[in-house]
Amino acid sequence: MMFDELSESEQAKVRHVLNRLFEVNLLVRDKDREAYAIIRRHSQAFEAYFQFLGWELTVDERHECVFLHLPDGRLRRRLDREQTLWLLVLRLLYEEKRQGLSLADYPMVTLHEIRSKFETFRIEWVGRTALDKLIRLCAQFQLLEAMDEDHRADDARFKLYHTWMYVVQAHEIAQLTERLERYDAAEEGGLLDEMDDTAPVD
Repeated sequence: MMFDELSESEQAKVRHVLNRLFEVNLLVRDKDREAYAIIRRHSQAFEAYFQFLGWELTVDERHECVFLHLPDGRLRRRLDREQTLWLLVLRLLYEEKRQGLSLADYPMVTLHEIRSKFETFRIEWVGRTALDKLIRLCAQFQLLEAMDEDHRADDARFKLYHTWMYVVQAHEIAQLTERLERYDAAEEGGLLDEMDDTAPVD
């Protein structure tokens, strides 16, 4: 077996990381340094293991993040309309904010900027309870981090991690913008049906 030569303690760490990636398929070095170091240390074994299972593991050393997914999209988490729109708007903001930044810097966005982007595309803003759930969803998948205790305030800041690149690929940004521009909040189906395959969470 590919991990048999490791010590018992190292095997235990590897098992923990494997289970963690199956549970949450995105990982940021700055959020979990030990897990990221273990993946890098045994990258070939990790890649071989996941390849045997039919998964693809991306270890993005340039942006210091990890992405695990099934190429055919099986087991992908189904997102509702509100979650889908939130993720797509945040993906666009990430792309805008990262321009001109060094790799060491993470884009920052305020809640006011997120709300303004919703207004730009004439998308109905989310309620307070829904906002809390959406922020928790993104935090769980290491997509963002709330920088202020009151994340409902207009000036609340959010750090956007580079894992957003794997929510929607860069070459799909123009297509995403076009679909958001013609989105009608009163229309059933529409954007959610078109964009379902871009959901990042397996």
